[in-house]
Amino acid sequence: MRRELRSRRAAVPAAVRAAAARRAMRSLGRLRVWKRAHCIALYLACGAELPTVPLIECAWSLGKRVYVPRVGRRGEMRFVELRRGMRLHRNRYGIAEPVTADRGLRAARIDLLVAPLLGFDARGYRLGMGGGYYDRFLARRRHRRPVCLGWALAAQQVDVIPHDPWDRRLDGIVTEKGLIWPTG
Repeated sequence: MRRELRSRRAAVPAAVRAAAARRAMRSLGRLRVWKRAHCIALYLACGAELPTVPLIECAWSLGKRVYVPRVGRRGEMRFVELRRGMRLHRNRYGIAEPVTADRGLRAARIDLLVAPLLGFDARGYRLGMGGGYYDRFLARRRHRRPVCLGWALAAQQVDVIPHDPWDRRLDGIVTEKGLIWPTG
């Protein structure tokens, strides 16, 4: 399934993905959770992922703080603040991360988490890259759970995403065609 979804996503031309990201941002920008969020955790898109630059630029223009993942030596993921002009480096997976000594933000301090995915279904289950980083990060929360939205192309939707008991459902998915709220 991952192979099929990677191929489906890669078949979308970069210019179409960029336009889709701008349309998706307009949908997200109408949400109360976006308007009220002060600390937003998202990711630096790479490859054929739906670009996150519109999210980052919009958040900064509204005075919001943006946090992106950084993977530690032992495989733990934490979110560190991304600021304009920060130096980035590629981690062992080839994903850009800020070069910083920041210890990261606890899940309870995040108002909105925008998660990457390869695929999603109408129930809100997401298929990631298979490392379980987001599920483990959210499981560490002590108090409230941040609102978790998927960020994807509509073409990434499938009928059913296989899931395990520890998999966390998304609260919603934002695509270029609008917002999808999970059913059942």
